[in-house]
Amino acid sequence: MGKKCFVIMPFSKTADKHDEEYWTTFFGIIKKIMEEKGYLCTRSEVGPYKLFSNIIENIENSDLVIAVLTDFNSNVWYELGIRHTLRAGTIMLLQEGQKVPFDISDFGIIFYKDSIGLEQYMEKAIEGYLDKLDDSVCDSPVISILNSRAYNKVEKKLEEMEKLIWRLVDEVPRDMDIAEKSKVKRNRILWVDDYPTNNQSVVNLFQDKGIQFDIALTTRQGLAFFKKKLYDLVITDMGRGDERDAGLSLLKELQSLDCEVPIIVYSSRRAIERYGEEALRLGAYKVTNEVGNIISVISDVLGL
Repeated sequence: MGKKCFVIMPFSKTADKHDEEYWTTFFGIIKKIMEEKGYLCTRSEVGPYKLFSNIIENIENSDLVIAVLTDFNSNVWYELGIRHTLRAGTIMLLQEGQKVPFDISDFGIIFYKDSIGLEQYMEKAIEGYLDKLDDSVCDSPVISILNSRAYNKVEKKLEEMEKLIWRLVDEVPRDMDIAEKSKVKRNRILWVDDYPTNNQSVVNLFQDKGIQFDIALTTRQGLAFFKKKLYDLVITDMGRGDERDAGLSLLKELQSLDCEVPIIVYSSRRAIERYGEEALRLGAYKVTNEVGNIISVISDVLGL
């Protein structure tokens, strides 16, 4: 087991039905799931203040942290804040019916029901989030804000990089097939991805050239956009929320609408290995995990 998963969660009674035995059983479910996926899984333990340094070390050094937010235990929230400050790679769990603070509401939480099928549901949901982590998506609100500030500070450097990218794009051989199919230019792209900030650098690059983007967070929203507007290109990720093959669902729906514009699947290497061939069979023009391919295809489609 090379990867390490650290679980921050209550260890004593937090509600009538959530006593120490309940939380021990709950951790056992998470531990079983994560160890089957190749993680060494441990949890925070009750103890004297001197053990706090060990908790911090685990929070900082673990490849993945799972935070159980149910019943709003103060220690758990404190430790979650530390993790969000130090690094990304966090999965948050919360029992259905409990309110999500706005601070983290945009960063993905697995809601679960206490039921006989809890383990099976949790396994599927966690696996879906692991696919997202493979995409190197920032799941920390703290790091997201800091990255945004850093982006503004290096704006001049990005402008230099943009010039270099366009020079390299000009050197890439044009795909004449896709260029031939794209004679009518609308200068509008539909991008379906529940983590749009991960694509912002590419969007900024082409918006500066006058290209408009409609960003959809769900398959349903993407289809609603597609039915109302005309696009030159559709780009989709593969996994969204707990649906690991959401990109395939979108491809099927677009196929039923006789979509004639190119559809690109831009996702993690792992997702492409798992679903790439099926995506091509369903009509995707290209599947890739490389941003350079995305830039090249957009340039070819729009004749830039």
